Amino acid sequence: MYTPPPSHHEQRHDDDAALWQAFRAGQQEALGALFDRYAQQLFAYGHHLAHDAEVVKDAIQTVFVHLWIRRDHLGDVTTVKFYLYRSLKNELLRVAGTARAAKERVVENYEPSIEQTLVDTEEEHQRAVRLRLSLAQLSGREKEIINLKYFSNFKIREIATMLQLSEQTVANLLSRALKKLRQSLLVSVLLWLLG
Repeated sequence: MYTPPPSHHEQRHDDDAALWQAFRAGQQEALGALFDRYAQQLFAYGHHLAHDAEVVKDAIQTVFVHLWIRRDHLGDVTTVKFYLYRSLKNELLRVAGTARAAKERVVENYEPSIEQTLVDTEEEHQRAVRLRLSLAQLSGREKEIINLKYFSNFKIREIATMLQLSEQTVANLLSRALKKLRQSLLVSVLLWLLG
């Protein structure tokens, strides 16, 4: 009887599970391999949530340091990628809670440099405004689901588990977000063409 070879996704899941077990057994190289495999993806996801590259980098390092320290207390995980994303989100939420006031002061005092102002062309500015207006129509939850689905390649089932929502709710929010984006971008392009 023919058994098809495992898919790329299944193979990666098996590799991750083996690395997770080796890391829990005390092999630093296995934790390093997980870091190498997921650091860029975690950074992209974290940057979507925090918008501050240094905070995200620090949070990723904190997640992996905590993993190493707590390895004896960690159990098996169904999906290593999911566990890492969830850990990063929790760490960013923790950091955001302690740094909210400081961040607000920094934002209030920010002034773009003259060089930055000169680099921004009118066309780039208009595109950015259209995109910001389109994204502003989405709720925070809709933005997060769009990012997880299309930039981090999570399945609806995984997103539902991560956000503690039903799969149907995630599917509905995703559909609604895409509809809003399509409508908003279409209207802004038509206005730009007519203007």
